[in-house]
Amino acid sequence: MWLLISLIGYFLNALSAVVDKILISKKISNPAVYVFYISLLGLFGLVLAPWGLALISWWNLFVSLIAGISFALALLYLFKSLKISESSRITPFIGGFSPIFVFIFSFFILNERLNPKQIMAFVVIILGTVLISLGKTGKSNSRRVYWLALFSAFFFGLSYALTKYLFNNLSFVNAFVWLRLTTFVGALFLLLSAQNRHDIFHQDKKIARQSGFLFLFGQVAGAASFLLINYAISLASVTLVNALQGLQYAFLLVLVLILFKWRPNLLEEKIKGWVLVQKILAIILIGWGLFLLV
Repeated sequence: MWLLISLIGYFLNALSAVVDKILISKKISNPAVYVFYISLLGLFGLVLAPWGLALISWWNLFVSLIAGISFALALLYLFKSLKISESSRITPFIGGFSPIFVFIFSFFILNERLNPKQIMAFVVIILGTVLISLGKTGKSNSRRVYWLALFSAFFFGLSYALTKYLFNNLSFVNAFVWLRLTTFVGALFLLLSAQNRHDIFHQDKKIARQSGFLFLFGQVAGAASFLLINYAISLASVTLVNALQGLQYAFLLVLVLILFKWRPNLLEEKIKGWVLVQKILAIILIGWGLFLLV
């Protein structure tokens, strides 16, 4: 059950990633604006409050704050790197490294251990996600791009491990709602910057109208993905669920190919020749890892 839930969640995440790239490169100049409104939209998770929200201990509140703030930071670094690079390279790069950080944090925080077959699947899936991201980014500041992506992977890893800790100690709904609140708290720190405050509260109305529907569509897909993936984490190992993120990039490549045929300049992706072969080989690795996993 957790595997099927993860697959659906990661497909929706791939769809959301395509929308993110379009908006962050064509419509929204400051990634902090995107993070703020995503976190604000996440407060709709409060509709679940009547079905399980309750007071939690000071320790669990602290863990929730660290998890939520880490998730907001992960989004910020993700969108900063997407702003200056290809989605089909940076998103898999983050997906390849975040399970490594998840495993490290889970080892110490959750005392999680994997059997040899699971470790093999884990390694193969990570190799696939790293392979799919290899190559030039097409930008002159590629080193900065990958540092930003590495920071994103670090904070995603910390957030996922702490999220699993909360699911182990709280009900799913209770932990989920608190995490939505604390992620928004993390986004509020963005308002400390005068530039961010200006960009968030003084947007161009024409651009806001043009991007509004696309933003909502992407966020609905992203929210559904987040809900499904977090539910899968509550059912199984956080390390294994997060390692399956590699499948998102197989879905992402298919979506990029479809859009490339329709609007070649929309995503500014390079998917011809060796680059396409490289990504197909990576998908084969990811599929092999999934086979070993099940």
